[in-house]
Amino acid sequence: MISYFDMSELKDGVTRQVYLALRRDILNWRLLPGRRLSEKDIAGRMNISKTPVREAFIKLQEEGLLEIRPQRGTFVSLMDMEQIEEVRFTRLCVESTVLSLFIESPDENTLSSMRSILDLQEGAVPDRDIDAFVDYDDAFHREIFLACGKARTWSFIDHFSAQYKRLRYLSLQNYLDFGVVLAEHRAILSACEKGAGEEAHRCLSKHLNKILGESEHLGEKFPEYVLKEGGNRPPSGESVPSFHFQGA
Repeated sequence: MISYFDMSELKDGVTRQVYLALRRDILNWRLLPGRRLSEKDIAGRMNISKTPVREAFIKLQEEGLLEIRPQRGTFVSLMDMEQIEEVRFTRLCVESTVLSLFIESPDENTLSSMRSILDLQEGAVPDRDIDAFVDYDDAFHREIFLACGKARTWSFIDHFSAQYKRLRYLSLQNYLDFGVVLAEHRAILSACEKGAGEEAHRCLSKHLNKILGESEHLGEKFPEYVLKEGGNRPPSGESVPSFHFQGA
């Protein structure tokens, strides 16, 4: 089950650090779908108690990134393609509406910020820095929401989209051209600068809908990471041998 998650709920700094580190490592495929995670192992590696790890597990389960199975263990969830499609549909509907609000009265400060973000995103292309590229991708779209006073709407969409974002990482790692994504962003920005509403919506639709082809392609290439119809479960296995925790 995916639910809205407010980061302010994580008042404990240690829990927040564990949550952010695990979330990042799941999204960017350092922790693979189906792998078993151990509270004890993670707590030992981070030199903390098991309580913040357990709390982070619960939040990640709410986002659909972990599956906690009583008496069996905690596993990185498999990719749910139906869920990803629902996220795509929801995001397209919501972001199209917000884009319409923005086009009515585009703010020059926001447009300037969007240009700067795309320049930074372009800087991540030569080294194929996926973490930075995706962060700037999110920042670009977030600017439109913020300009329309829809910060909480973006926050909801962001946490609702964890499975969607994980597929984006996999796509960028395997075949998607960074330059194509950047060009799509620049096309959206150009249409906004001109106040061309129909063009902006066409560009946004093309940009967000390409995940339809990506999900089919990646599902065929990595069937072991995809939740099959009927809900197959991750295999029972050993705890992940190593983690790539990043600072909160």
